[in-house]
Amino acid sequence: MVKGFLKFLLALLIAAVVVVGGLNAWVVLSATTDSYTLEEAQEQVVQAECIVVLGASVLPDGTPSDILKGRLDAAIALYESGAAPVIVMSGNGTESNYDEPFHMKQYAIEQGVPADAIVLDRAGYHTYDTMWRLANIYGADSCIVITQEYHLYRSVFDAKSCGMDAVGVVSDNGTYNDQLWYDVREVASRCHDGFLALTGAAPENQITPFEY
Repeated sequence: MVKGFLKFLLALLIAAVVVVGGLNAWVVLSATTDSYTLEEAQEQVVQAECIVVLGASVLPDGTPSDILKGRLDAAIALYESGAAPVIVMSGNGTESNYDEPFHMKQYAIEQGVPADAIVLDRAGYHTYDTMWRLANIYGADSCIVITQEYHLYRSVFDAKSCGMDAVGVVSDNGTYNDQLWYDVREVASRCHDGFLALTGAAPENQITPFEY
Protein backbone atom coordinates (compact mmCIF):
# COMPACT_ATOMS: atom_id res chain seq x y z
CA MET A 1 0.00 0.00 0.00
CA VAL A 2 2.74 2.44 0.99
CA LYS A 3 4.87 1.56 -2.02
CA GLY A 4 1.91 2.00 -4.33
CA PHE A 5 1.18 5.42 -2.85
CA LEU A 6 4.81 6.48 -3.20
CA LYS A 7 4.84 5.35 -6.83
CA PHE A 8 1.70 7.40 -7.42
CA LEU A 9 3.30 10.49 -5.87
CA LEU A 10 6.43 9.94 -7.95
CA ALA A 11 4.35 9.66 -11.10
CA LEU A 12 2.55 12.90 -10.22
CA LEU A 13 5.88 14.63 -9.58
CA ILE A 14 7.30 13.46 -12.90
CA ALA A 15 4.16 14.57 -14.72
CA ALA A 16 4.33 17.98 -13.06
CA VAL A 17 7.98 18.40 -14.03
CA VAL A 18 7.21 17.43 -17.62
CA VAL A 19 4.28 19.87 -17.84
CA VAL A 20 6.16 22.75 -16.22
CA GLY A 21 9.29 22.09 -18.25
CA GLY A 22 7.34 21.69 -21.47
CA LEU A 23 5.34 24.88 -21.05
CA ASN A 24 8.44 26.88 -20.14
CA ALA A 25 10.34 25.52 -23.13
CA TRP A 26 7.42 26.35 -25.43
CA VAL A 27 7.24 29.93 -24.19
CA VAL A 28 10.99 30.56 -24.30
CA LEU A 29 11.68 28.91 -27.65
CA SER A 30 8.76 30.63 -29.36
CA ALA A 31 10.26 34.03 -28.58
CA THR A 32 14.02 33.44 -28.68
CA THR A 33 14.53 34.35 -32.34
CA ASP A 34 12.50 37.55 -31.97
CA SER A 35 14.41 39.03 -29.02
CA TYR A 36 17.01 41.77 -29.42
CA THR A 37 19.28 44.00 -27.43
CA LEU A 38 18.54 47.70 -27.80
CA GLU A 39 21.59 48.12 -30.03
CA GLU A 40 20.57 45.23 -32.29
CA ALA A 41 17.04 46.59 -32.64
CA GLN A 42 18.36 50.01 -33.63
CA GLU A 43 20.92 48.60 -36.06
CA GLN A 44 18.39 46.33 -37.77
CA VAL A 45 15.79 49.12 -37.87
CA VAL A 46 13.14 47.05 -36.12
CA GLN A 47 9.76 48.74 -36.61
CA ALA A 48 6.15 48.21 -35.49
CA GLU A 49 2.89 50.06 -34.93
CA CYS A 50 3.75 50.75 -31.32
CA ILE A 51 6.25 50.25 -28.54
CA VAL A 52 4.69 48.78 -25.41
CA VAL A 53 6.26 49.31 -21.99
CA LEU A 54 5.10 46.88 -19.34
CA GLY A 55 4.52 48.44 -15.94
CA ALA A 56 6.57 47.85 -12.81
CA SER A 57 6.85 49.48 -9.41
CA VAL A 58 6.65 53.24 -9.03
CA LEU A 59 8.23 54.74 -5.91
CA PRO A 60 6.15 56.80 -3.44
CA ASP A 61 7.49 60.06 -4.89
CA GLY A 62 6.33 59.06 -8.38
CA THR A 63 9.72 58.16 -9.82
CA PRO A 64 10.11 54.81 -11.60
CA SER A 65 11.90 51.93 -9.91
CA ASP A 66 15.20 50.79 -11.46
CA ILE A 67 13.44 48.01 -13.36
CA LEU A 68 10.80 50.37 -14.74
CA LYS A 69 13.33 53.10 -15.54
CA GLY A 70 15.31 50.61 -17.64
CA ARG A 71 12.19 49.76 -19.64
CA LEU A 72 11.28 53.40 -20.14
CA ASP A 73 14.76 54.46 -21.20
CA ALA A 74 14.91 51.68 -23.80
CA ALA A 75 11.45 52.60 -25.12
CA ILE A 76 12.38 56.27 -25.39
CA ALA A 77 15.59 55.43 -27.26
CA LEU A 78 13.65 53.26 -29.72
CA TYR A 79 10.99 55.92 -30.19
CA GLU A 80 13.66 58.52 -30.91
CA SER A 81 15.23 56.21 -33.50
CA GLY A 82 11.89 55.97 -35.33
CA ALA A 83 11.00 52.38 -34.42
CA ALA A 84 7.33 53.27 -33.82
CA PRO A 85 5.17 56.42 -33.73
CA VAL A 86 3.54 55.60 -30.40
CA ILE A 87 4.59 54.35 -26.96
CA VAL A 88 1.92 52.46 -25.02
CA MET A 89 2.40 52.66 -21.25
CA SER A 90 0.60 49.70 -19.70
CA GLY A 91 0.24 48.88 -16.02
CA ASN A 92 -1.89 49.15 -12.90
CA GLY A 93 -3.58 52.51 -12.97
CA THR A 94 -7.03 52.02 -11.50
CA GLU A 95 -6.25 52.81 -7.87
CA SER A 96 -6.74 56.33 -6.59
CA ASN A 97 -3.31 56.47 -4.95
CA TYR A 98 -1.28 54.40 -7.42
CA ASP A 99 -1.08 54.94 -11.17
CA GLU A 100 1.86 53.37 -12.98
CA PRO A 101 0.96 54.50 -16.54
CA PHE A 102 0.51 58.13 -15.44
CA HIS A 103 3.99 58.31 -13.90
CA MET A 104 5.48 56.38 -16.82
CA LYS A 105 4.05 59.01 -19.16
CA GLN A 106 5.35 61.87 -17.01
CA TYR A 107 8.84 60.39 -17.05
CA ALA A 108 8.80 60.02 -20.84
CA ILE A 109 7.57 63.59 -21.31
CA GLU A 110 10.40 64.83 -19.07
CA GLN A 111 12.81 63.04 -21.41
CA GLY A 112 11.39 64.84 -24.43
CA VAL A 113 8.73 62.48 -25.78
CA PRO A 114 5.66 64.43 -27.02
CA ALA A 115 2.55 63.84 -24.92
CA ASP A 116 0.50 63.00 -28.02
CA ALA A 117 2.88 60.13 -28.82
CA ILE A 118 2.01 58.35 -25.55
CA VAL A 119 -1.01 56.11 -24.99
CA LEU A 120 -2.04 54.84 -21.55
CA ASP A 121 -3.45 51.44 -20.71
CA ARG A 122 -4.47 51.59 -17.07
CA ALA A 123 -5.84 48.03 -17.02
CA GLY A 124 -2.61 46.21 -17.81
CA TYR A 125 -2.57 44.25 -14.57
CA HIS A 126 -0.76 41.27 -16.03
CA THR A 127 1.39 40.70 -19.09
CA TYR A 128 -1.23 38.60 -20.88
CA ASP A 129 -3.91 41.21 -20.09
CA THR A 130 -1.76 43.92 -21.63
CA MET A 131 -1.20 42.00 -24.84
CA TRP A 132 -4.81 40.90 -25.20
CA ARG A 133 -6.03 44.45 -24.69
CA LEU A 134 -3.39 45.84 -27.05
CA ALA A 135 -4.55 43.50 -29.83
CA ASN A 136 -8.28 43.43 -29.20
CA ILE A 137 -9.11 46.88 -27.79
CA TYR A 138 -6.33 49.15 -29.07
CA GLY A 139 -6.27 47.20 -32.34
CA ALA A 140 -2.53 46.78 -32.82
CA ASP A 141 -1.29 44.25 -35.37
CA SER A 142 2.37 44.60 -34.38
CA CYS A 143 4.39 45.78 -31.40
CA ILE A 144 7.84 46.04 -29.89
CA VAL A 145 7.82 44.81 -26.29
CA ILE A 146 10.22 46.37 -23.78
CA THR A 147 11.14 44.55 -20.58
CA GLN A 148 13.95 42.69 -18.80
CA GLU A 149 15.33 39.48 -20.34
CA TYR A 150 13.84 37.13 -17.74
CA HIS A 151 10.38 38.52 -18.57
CA LEU A 152 10.85 39.13 -22.28
CA TYR A 153 10.20 35.61 -23.56
CA ARG A 154 6.76 35.41 -21.94
CA SER A 155 5.92 38.94 -23.05
CA VAL A 156 6.67 38.23 -26.70
CA PHE A 157 4.92 34.85 -26.44
CA ASP A 158 1.80 36.51 -25.02
CA ALA A 159 1.79 39.15 -27.76
CA LYS A 160 2.04 36.51 -30.48
CA SER A 161 -0.61 34.37 -28.80
CA CYS A 162 -2.96 37.33 -28.98
CA GLY A 163 -2.43 37.62 -32.74
CA MET A 164 0.22 40.31 -33.08
CA ASP A 165 3.54 40.31 -34.87
CA ALA A 166 5.89 41.00 -31.98
CA VAL A 167 9.55 41.40 -31.19
CA GLY A 168 11.11 42.00 -27.82
CA VAL A 169 13.89 44.34 -26.74
CA VAL A 170 15.88 43.67 -23.59
CA SER A 171 16.04 46.58 -21.14
CA ASP A 172 18.41 45.19 -18.50
CA ASN A 173 20.69 47.84 -17.05
CA GLY A 174 22.37 45.75 -14.36
CA THR A 175 21.51 43.12 -11.80
CA TYR A 176 18.58 43.29 -9.41
CA ASN A 177 18.51 42.40 -5.73
CA ASP A 178 15.53 40.07 -6.07
CA GLN A 179 16.58 38.43 -9.34
CA LEU A 180 16.34 34.87 -7.98
CA TRP A 181 12.76 35.48 -6.89
CA TYR A 182 11.90 37.01 -10.28
CA ASP A 183 13.33 33.95 -12.05
CA VAL A 184 11.41 31.48 -9.86
CA ARG A 185 8.16 33.42 -10.21
CA GLU A 186 8.63 33.58 -13.97
CA VAL A 187 8.64 29.79 -14.23
CA ALA A 188 5.14 29.70 -12.74
CA SER A 189 4.01 32.69 -14.80
CA ARG A 190 5.06 31.04 -18.06
CA CYS A 191 2.92 28.02 -17.18
CA HIS A 192 -0.01 30.28 -16.34
CA ASP A 193 0.22 32.25 -19.57
CA GLY A 194 0.79 29.09 -21.58
CA PHE A 195 -2.57 27.77 -20.38
CA LEU A 196 -4.20 31.12 -21.18
CA ALA A 197 -2.81 30.97 -24.70
CA LEU A 198 -4.01 27.39 -25.16
CA THR A 199 -7.54 28.26 -24.05
CA GLY A 200 -7.71 31.66 -25.79
CA ALA A 201 -8.75 33.29 -22.54
CA ALA A 202 -9.78 36.95 -22.35
CA PRO A 203 -9.01 39.20 -19.35
CA GLU A 204 -11.80 40.31 -17.05
CA ASN A 205 -11.27 43.98 -17.84
CA GLN A 206 -12.38 44.61 -21.40
CA ILE A 207 -14.02 47.94 -20.64
CA THR A 208 -11.33 50.39 -19.50
CA PRO A 209 -10.36 52.33 -22.65
CA PHE A 210 -6.92 53.35 -23.79
CA GLU A 211 -6.26 57.03 -23.11
CA TYR A 212 -4.56 59.38 -25.54
